[in-house]
Amino acid sequence: MDSATSSRAAESAASLDDLAHRIAQLLADQRRTILATVGHELRTPLTSIRGYLETVLEDDLDPATARRFLETARREALRLGRLVDGMMGVSLLDLSTGADRSVCNVVEQIRATLDMLSPTAAARQVTIRTSFPHAAHANVDGDACVHAVANLIENAIKHGEEHGTVEISCRRADGYVWIAVEDDGSGIPPGAREAIFGIGVRGAATRRKGSGIGLAVVKAIAERAGGDVWVETSNLGGARFVLRLPEG
Repeated sequence: MDSATSSRAAESAASLDDLAHRIAQLLADQRRTILATVGHELRTPLTSIRGYLETVLEDDLDPATARRFLETARREALRLGRLVDGMMGVSLLDLSTGADRSVCNVVEQIRATLDMLSPTAAARQVTIRTSFPHAAHANVDGDACVHAVANLIENAIKHGEEHGTVEISCRRADGYVWIAVEDDGSGIPPGAREAIFGIGVRGAATRRKGSGIGLAVVKAIAERAGGDVWVETSNLGGARFVLRLPEG
């Protein structure tokens, strides 16, 4: 084998090694993303369950309140089980399996989410104001709707002001169900309003720890359902996230 042939063979081998390294790196990055997504989505219901159980165990509650808290914890435990089962089949960030054909009452899912996040809001003494119709049905799975709404509301509670206010509204218009979540925090700079929906991206102005996964999950769920999500400035002074889902 002459020197030119040897050189080409060496270059081919080096290219194959480089390709193998890139594929291994891509698979490693995907594994980290999936694990981060799973951890992020499991954390919220687990925190809710723990908060309600600790309140029942440590506080002197009347029987009706204790039962309501236990029912909320049970509901979140069941949702947690469904979430784990769903993750066995497909990642929350995977949009390749087609549009979701389920329908849910978005108002019911928002109310369930507020029950779930009540301990988080109480810990920061955040007042939550709401404005909902009696019902608003959208083409999205109920659990997926809770995942999306919970990420938006939890962000608003955590990144708004302590002792502050979060406003949540829902309405039907133009063939969509519109959900708006607003806070009184520092907001999102215009130049970062698209990037924050990417995996691992966090707002530069945020003052609290986070994984940068939650908004990517919201975007994935919205687009899978045929909707969208964006952020703008709130009249409260912070961020106003709008989640739009097709009416069911």
